[in-house]
Amino acid sequence: MKLKGAVAAMASAFFSFTMCQAQHSDVEFGYDNTASPTAFVIEGNEFTFDGIQIFEAGMEEFDPFNPGDFGSDEPGFATNAAEGLLVNSGDQIFLRILDASVHSAYGVGFVNYYNPNTDSLEASASRRLMAMQNSASFDDLVINGTGFESGDNPVFIDFGDGTGNIHDHVFFDLLDDGTAPFGAYGLLVQLESDFASNGIGSTDLESAPFWMIWNHGMAENDFDSMALPKFGAVPEPSSLLLLGSLAMGTLGFRRRRR
Repeated sequence: MKLKGAVAAMASAFFSFTMCQAQHSDVEFGYDNTASPTAFVIEGNEFTFDGIQIFEAGMEEFDPFNPGDFGSDEPGFATNAAEGLLVNSGDQIFLRILDASVHSAYGVGFVNYYNPNTDSLEASASRRLMAMQNSASFDDLVINGTGFESGDNPVFIDFGDGTGNIHDHVFFDLLDDGTAPFGAYGLLVQLESDFASNGIGSTDLESAPFWMIWNHGMAENDFDSMALPKFGAVPEPSSLLLLGSLAMGTLGFRRRRR
């Protein structure tokens, strides 16, 4: 029992460390070729079993004058010139919310809620998020598990600046904070671009879908080991290797003591 407890404690510390890393990363993206773009390139190392990228974050209290008001502006969206990830100056970049039941083997709707009590994903009209856009010319998008209540889909992110760079955030407000249960909330989304060279108003390019998944009140190791697998997350090889090393190290330590 002591051996199991030691391994569990080390695993918990490890998952806490990796979760903290994941919660504050951007979705780094750019065109495959800025001279003649044909696809988005999105950097990431976490995937589902059906090949969809995952980006994680956490719901946090964001209004000091209204305790219990939860939301998140993570992950952000950024190009990375050092890695050749750029868009073109003046291009509009949008974020479209997708019906995950159509595009994913694991998704169940628009707001995909992981219920720890049933250990399953749910799509309910009572699970609601608002995507707050950073431009007054667009309406905030209110979405629930089964559809859209109001606002614009896709959500405007930003324009490419004079050097083709973007770094901006969309704020996701967890509505009905007082009754919103703890668990995980996931949106399946895609990036879209309106090329400035073609005029604004039509979608010229779409990315592959990817998951944005927020932890709301779960223990970090439970979020990793219980919630993420329901979205189809593939355990990272490095995580499995490190946990195996931790277990073997604990075994060796116990043998030496004996």
